[in-house]
Amino acid sequence: MYLKDQLSLIFSLIFLTVCCLGCKGSGTEVELEKVTGVVTMDGKPLANAVVVFTPDEGNPSTAQTDETGKYELAHRGNAMGAIPGRHKVRITTGQPSAPEIDPDADMADLDPETEAGFEAVGFEELDSSKGKTAKDPIPTKYNTNTTLTAEVKQGENTIDFKLDSK
Repeated sequence: MYLKDQLSLIFSLIFLTVCCLGCKGSGTEVELEKVTGVVTMDGKPLANAVVVFTPDEGNPSTAQTDETGKYELAHRGNAMGAIPGRHKVRITTGQPSAPEIDPDADMADLDPETEAGFEAVGFEELDSSKGKTAKDPIPTKYNTNTTLTAEVKQGENTIDFKLDSK
């Protein structure tokens, strides 16, 4: 019985050591590269747009454009840059995208009192201050259904996006 208790203690210590090493290793910093650029729509600077770079592996980097359309990515809110490699890029104004309404959607699940279920069938968000639907002026091909990609390389990266409103 004494040997069994010792083995149990040894395995417990090994397990705790591995767990502690795993926790310590998860705090290591990732390599980041500086990424800046300008976002334009129809040749004009796009102010206050949210730019999101999502790598194939790892956490995304984000930025908001200034009044001249310039952005600089930040990773996880505090470190500047983005993980090197290929990224899917989304650009939005933060307004809800205009999803297409599914004509075959089951309308029985909709609750007009709470509007629960509306998002499931693709209704746009209602802007009550204007009495009409709010729609992101940036086409979905740049955000919800993005076709944008970018390659972040070692060193400083300047990646501009020339969007077309049509």
